[in-house]
Parts: sequence; C-alpha cells; structure tokens
Amino acid sequence: MKKIYLSAILAAGIAISANAQKLEKPEIDKIKGDTTWKTSDERIYTQLGFATGRLLYVYAEKIGTSYVLCFRIDNMNGPRVWSVGPANITNIKFTDNSVLDLKPDAGGDAHVTYGSQADRVINLVYYKLEKDDIETLKTKSVSIIRIATDGAANFDYEIKPKNADLIKKDLELILTK
Repeated sequence: MKKIYLSAILAAGIAISANAQKLEKPEIDKIKGDTTWKTSDERIYTQLGFATGRLLYVYAEKIGTSYVLCFRIDNMNGPRVWSVGPANITNIKFTDNSVLDLKPDAGGDAHVTYGSQADRVINLVYYKLEKDDIETLKTKSVSIIRIATDGAANFDYEIKPKNADLIKKDLELILTK
C-alpha cells in the first residue's frame, strides 16, 4: 500500500510541474540593486520505478550581468548520502558527440526530506556560465548529462529527443533580458 501511495504522490507532482517554459517575475536585490531573472524549472529527465524515482530539472538565471545554469537533482528512495562540490565536473554530451565540461560554481550537500511515505533527496547545483559555454549550450541539443558526485556513483541522465533543447530554450529566454 505504501508503494501505491508513493507512486501516486510522485505522479501527481510530475503532472503539476508540467507547464511551459517561461520567465519568472524578476527579483531586485535590496542591497546591490541587481535584477535577477529566472526561467521556470523544467523537467529534463524522468525515470520512475514502482517505488523509486529519479528526476532532473533545469533552469537558467541571469543575476546582474552573470548567467547561471542550475540542475535540481531529485531522487526518491535512491542514494541518500552524496554531495556535488567544486571538484565534481558535470559533462554535457550533445547530439553531435561533442562534450562540454562544467565545474559547479556553488553546490551543496544533498538535502534529505523524510516523509511518512517516502525518502526523498534533493540537491541544487549551480554553474556560472562563461561566454563560450553559453554559445555552445544555445546552439546544440543535449543527449546525456553526467553529474559527478562525492559519496555516490555518477548520476547519468540520458535525455530524450523531446527534451534535448530545453537548456537551449531556457537560455534563449534569459538572454533577452
């Protein structure tokens, strides 16, 4: 019965989060005056099991004049002790077989949320994008994302063709601001 509830909760969460890419309302820093633009979270990868789930979300931010790419790693009943730090390189492989290596600018330990129905681990990892990174990401389609971790194996995400251009679309939205 517990597994049925877990699957229903996960499916409902996925259905609620399925909406079009858009820019969020900008935030203005009260001290520096910088405007932060952020795109909506988009699910780029989904793997659901009977009692498990692996999800990867992506969004882009423009903070002042800097651009940031963020991955939100969401694991249900998966590895519980891991982190993504500055030494953990993320590889993004494109459909033309080229690879972009990104070093996390800021990451953190996995945030563990324990509920009565499921164990869930969520981690946000940020990458400051340089001009070359932006050019590559806005012109190529993604096929695989590998996020290296401490304390767990690499997380590999094979991106379906329908989601291959989500990062490109996020950047197109954020670059207009």
